[in-house]
Amino acid sequence: MSAKAESNAVNPNLNGKTKMSPSMKKAIWLVVAIAVYFIIISLPTPAGLKPVGQKAIALMVVAVIAWITEIVPIAISALVLTFMQHIIGTIAMGPAVQNFANPTLLFVLSSFFLAAALTASGLGKRLSMKLTILSKGSPKKVIFYLMAATAVLSTVISDVPAAAAFAPIGLALIDKNNCKLKASNFAKSLMIGIPFAALIGGVATPAGSSLNVLSLSLLKSTSKIDISFVQWASVGIPVVIIAIPLAWKIMTMVYPPEMDHLIGLEDVHKEYQEIGPFSKKEMKFLVIMILLLITWFTESIHKVPLQASATIGAALFFLPGIELLTWDTAKQKVGWDTILLIGAASSLGTTLWTSGAATWIANSALTGIKGSSALMVILFVVVFTILIHLLVPVNPAIVSVMVPTLAAFAVAIGMNPAFLVIPMGFTVSAAFLLPLDPVPLMTYSSGHYTMGDYFKVGVPVCVMWTIVMTLAMMLLAGPLGLF
Repeated sequence: MSAKAESNAVNPNLNGKTKMSPSMKKAIWLVVAIAVYFIIISLPTPAGLKPVGQKAIALMVVAVIAWITEIVPIAISALVLTFMQHIIGTIAMGPAVQNFANPTLLFVLSSFFLAAALTASGLGKRLSMKLTILSKGSPKKVIFYLMAATAVLSTVISDVPAAAAFAPIGLALIDKNNCKLKASNFAKSLMIGIPFAALIGGVATPAGSSLNVLSLSLLKSTSKIDISFVQWASVGIPVVIIAIPLAWKIMTMVYPPEMDHLIGLEDVHKEYQEIGPFSKKEMKFLVIMILLLITWFTESIHKVPLQASATIGAALFFLPGIELLTWDTAKQKVGWDTILLIGAASSLGTTLWTSGAATWIANSALTGIKGSSALMVILFVVVFTILIHLLVPVNPAIVSVMVPTLAAFAVAIGMNPAFLVIPMGFTVSAAFLLPLDPVPLMTYSSGHYTMGDYFKVGVPVCVMWTIVMTLAMMLLAGPLGLF
């Protein structure tokens, strides 16, 4: 090796291109975010928009930039942006903090505890292994069973832990069958199918995703409309029942498994037998989870809000005699950045509404579909929500902008805001085009598929989702009184 080549191997920056440090990139994005804010507020205030609304829009744009680029940790930017509303004069300190500390935060915190308790009980591992055994070595069946199980779990547990419960079993099967990185269709189907199933299953009930609760919370704060657990589930459960088999079919058509029979099931079967009968920990989790489900589905009778019952239910895991969780272990399972992000998104989104900015955005962006049929309006909302993920892969930010905007638009055209917010709330979880959401990122790191692989199967799944979601709203929203 020549002296020059050897030097370049040691220091790749000598090849003529100096790699920009992460700190420098963040500094540049900070300057960009500040510049964007002052540019927006310096522009002439458009007709129909108040200066305070213009500032609210500018701050939301800064928030999206900060959250996508992570100029500073998301948790820190969430806190700073919440207080910035008072500093720039869009809303007083009290209401800004009040809108931040909404009941949604308690539900999100509780969902982390539920997921931690599921893992601690051992029930998640038992379920995933049993379903793998039921496939009897069929690659397509094991893909379907793992997708279906992930979706079912995701109806009451947040998407990330639902995917986390089944991804290890999928990876074990992939390793046992000697699947090569980025070359195995079976590996691609499993590693993409599991997060797809978590995202789809998460829309079944309000408890399935923090985004569902955030959407409902903002709908209530902006339009004073309460959507019950049963109303949401009456649309969500049929959507999931139809969408999961279709997504599986699309997955195995785009990436048909290269083998006819799986190996390695013997090890799974042996490990499953070693688990033995249901343990006391598993029974404790099941009893508490069943009680929670009963409470959620009967909310209209006892009037205890979802957030309150979820918090009380999660607290049961810490009680003496149950003790599935301890604070020292549970606090490490909580995504504190997610909690603070959702609080900031709620606060900023509510300010968009109260300042009149959401109404102006609705009138400006959605004027073209005024007068259109309900079918066309729903189609537009679903397609737009899917595509916005390509520009803003931060779901709480999408919710905080779109709920007030759609609510304002619905009022302007004489439509029930829930009729537009519900399909948006469902579709905001449909991150099927690029693996930039935390759920697919869990399996993307395995290296078994590329972004192109994800996009290839995501396009037809998005088409399927658009059709299913639109039909569900058209057929079910009327009987539920959402028109």
